[in-house]
Amino acid sequence: MSPFTIAVTTRGAVNHRAREQAEEKLRDIGSVVKGPILGARMVLIQEANPRIPMPARAEAEVDLQGRLVRARAAAPAMDAAIDDVTDRLQRHLRRYVDRLISREREPAQPANGEWAHRSWSPPPSETFVRPAEEREIIRRKSFAFGPMSVDEAADTLEDLDHEFFLFHDANMGADEVLYWRDDGLLALIAPRAVRLPAGTGPFIEPNWFSGPIEPAVAVAEMNAVAHRFLFFENAATGRGNVIYRRYDGHYGLIEPA
Repeated sequence: MSPFTIAVTTRGAVNHRAREQAEEKLRDIGSVVKGPILGARMVLIQEANPRIPMPARAEAEVDLQGRLVRARAAAPAMDAAIDDVTDRLQRHLRRYVDRLISREREPAQPANGEWAHRSWSPPPSETFVRPAEEREIIRRKSFAFGPMSVDEAADTLEDLDHEFFLFHDANMGADEVLYWRDDGLLALIAPRAVRLPAGTGPFIEPNWFSGPIEPAVAVAEMNAVAHRFLFFENAATGRGNVIYRRYDGHYGLIEPA
């Protein structure tokens, strides 16, 4: 592994031992990724307010030749925050590398009858191609998870091994969807009225729709363009929904419980 730049910055009363711990953790990142790393950085933030239950925060990112893989964590003590953010970062990096390897091994087009999760188009097999006029929302799912942070949602997404995860952001007070992009990185979509903080965590991508819509509008969009899924605000309920393409050519809908 070629040497790469390491940067640790601090905000608040962060001691020298924590900085050294962060630097050591970043140096060890090279064992997770076999490809070139341009740089790794970590920001350590110690809140002064004693009433904050998780006053120690760590934000980290690794630059893989222009691809930024990020993670965040909060804990009662800084050493725990550094350990947590390193664990999250390593999981994200392994997922990213695994998806790249899988893409290299896959044929250019899905085999007949196969569904390629990374593809935005439906598979070519007639088994799964259904005329637009016949497509219906034939299965509805509800998520019963309570409000959670983006970091907790990322952990749940990994635990479930799903392509996307609809959740209620406890910090922003909004329904959002977290998903794996085709390049193996995490991305977050929220209603356009929600101003998400940029610079750390998953990539923030714009919502396809400018405001609340009826599910029929989402169906029409799915019929027109072969999206893998669409996140939208349901005009009837005011909550975030996800419509997705099922293996049989129909649509599924995920909505809050």
